[in-house]
Amino acid sequence: MMFSRSISLLIVAQLFYSIPVLSAPPALSKACRAELIREVYHRWNDINGTLLNDTLPRVARELENARRRGDTEITLNTLDFAATYIAGQPNSLSRQDYPKLSAILDQMVQLARSLPSRYSLVKTDVLTKTGQAYQQIGQSEKAKSTLQLAAQASSGIQGNQIIAKAQVQLAEAWIAAKQFPEATTALNRAVEQTVKAKQDAYFHRETLSKIVTLYVQAEQPTRALTTLKLLSPRDYDPAVILPAIATAYIKTKDPAAARQILDPLLKQVLAIKDVEQRESQLMLIVVHYAPSGDLVKLQQIAAELKRPNRYRAIAWLAIAGEARTFNQTKLRTQALSQLISDIKAANMVDQLGGRFDNEWYGELNNLANLRKYQPELKTIITELRPINLLGMVLQDLMNQKQFETARRMVPKPMPVQIDAAVNDESELWLDRIAIAQLQAGQPKPAETRIASENQDVRRLIRFAQAFHQAGNRPVATQIFNRASAIAKSRSDQAAIANALSQIGYSADPVLNALAASLRTEPAISKRAELLLSLSPEFSDARSDYFALAERAGLVNQLEFITLARKNALSERRTEDADRFISSPKQTPSENFDFILQLIELHLSQGDFNRARSLLDLPVQTLLNAPESSKPPKVEQSSIFHRTALNLARAGDLQAAIALAQYITPPKEREQLQQRLRCLI
Repeated sequence: MMFSRSISLLIVAQLFYSIPVLSAPPALSKACRAELIREVYHRWNDINGTLLNDTLPRVARELENARRRGDTEITLNTLDFAATYIAGQPNSLSRQDYPKLSAILDQMVQLARSLPSRYSLVKTDVLTKTGQAYQQIGQSEKAKSTLQLAAQASSGIQGNQIIAKAQVQLAEAWIAAKQFPEATTALNRAVEQTVKAKQDAYFHRETLSKIVTLYVQAEQPTRALTTLKLLSPRDYDPAVILPAIATAYIKTKDPAAARQILDPLLKQVLAIKDVEQRESQLMLIVVHYAPSGDLVKLQQIAAELKRPNRYRAIAWLAIAGEARTFNQTKLRTQALSQLISDIKAANMVDQLGGRFDNEWYGELNNLANLRKYQPELKTIITELRPINLLGMVLQDLMNQKQFETARRMVPKPMPVQIDAAVNDESELWLDRIAIAQLQAGQPKPAETRIASENQDVRRLIRFAQAFHQAGNRPVATQIFNRASAIAKSRSDQAAIANALSQIGYSADPVLNALAASLRTEPAISKRAELLLSLSPEFSDARSDYFALAERAGLVNQLEFITLARKNALSERRTEDADRFISSPKQTPSENFDFILQLIELHLSQGDFNRARSLLDLPVQTLLNAPESSKPPKVEQSSIFHRTALNLARAGDLQAAIALAQYITPPKEREQLQQRLRCLI
């Protein structure tokens, strides 16, 4: 009845945070170092499955533990995990969490600087990622100083490929910090080392391709062009990279150089006989040259796209977006008009965003997100009103309190494609508009829409909640009563009870009716299953769920307890599981195992106090139980083993070591005691 090995390892990962580091030994044994690193690894494995805003304190503790241990290998592993975990996540934080992350980044810089010189690669990687994170939270000066430390550390890296990778990563960070000279220096070194590693064809091709792109971003078009010549023509798409280089020349005030690149490329592309290939290449040229702001040239290229297809649509979206950037209002209007005409001509209006849109909307949306062309895309949707995307427009109108406009825009029917099914969402959107008006102080449309409803319980619940939120309790109560009167299924009744409790209304009448319905099932096991199936409906009213269990005569029944325990643990509902800590209906082994799993669940969620309050239960119960009711010796030993580990993870190492004496056989006892001593 033990957890699987994978679960046990996960728990190890989750629970070590609270272990106090009592002292830093002068040196760790090989075995203890391996044990501690294993703990570090598993804890970070658990952290990696969560969002940064939820784990900032845990990350800070990990770094502090590494500092206090003072062991290089533990520090290396901790920094590597921390840097990789944090990279890319700062933008997900709210601004109020920026100071917390900044303090963590400060910890990482200090730890990285303490690493011996032979660990230049890890130091460079950590400092580079830390600098990037500083930049993402707006701390430019700290970003620059940290990247300078990374550049210094990189001088100790050995190996051509490794040096090149580190310099490319460093260049990306410098570019993000808008430090183009420093980025160029890093890229120059990366090129030098990549050329030396030419025997690895894949590495040579991929790295140089990346470097060319970064030179463009660093506004070094000549270096980009020079580096491009080190590649085979088969290794890159000219329609992508050459317009980007030409754009960089425009930005560096060298339009003549831009034309020398772009004009020959256009000539080559226009000579392509295959129409599909030619148009695809022309579209790519427009998209990648668009940031140059050379709008006249862009129009000329777009004019070579003769058919109203997605290639031309993407090109005109890029032109419209950049026309806004360069304050060319008239051109923006013209480009959008052409795009809209193309969508109509291709008979794509009703297909956009649906199952058969042939990537029109998907590609337009991807470009809009990449280049911040969402205003242009929204204009298109507003004008065309494609069924599958109309919700976007309706929501905007509701946000602007243009309710009548939104209502008139809802078509009947409104068949929206969702996977393989087609649903008419016209009434749903009219409901949403009415509820939005209600929230804005205009109740009449909502009253009208719900007046004749006598079938849809869930719809009545939504409107009842909306009226309650709007401060109209009498109407809310009336609608709830109507819902209760027509509710036929147990799930509908449960949903009503949950909604009533959520807003502070008494759910007793509904619970009583539901309990009476459940009691009509004579078989306790079947009745327990029926109740358990209703559990998801009580997402906001767990106390009502267990009140229902009591009224249905189930709360003390073995069948229900067994199912409820299992469900609580699987859904990680500690508040539910706590209700079943002690059950005389269960066997000692079942109780022991459940309590241990519950302790581990509390610890995994960071509730160390609650976990500590439960730790004595399995041990004392087992020690005080009559021999006849105790589980086999092997199982007893397993219980003591798990409990000892939980004590350690909850911060009581001495108690854990003391408890380990009950473990058999002696070899396993000694192994655990040694393991625990390593954690001190």
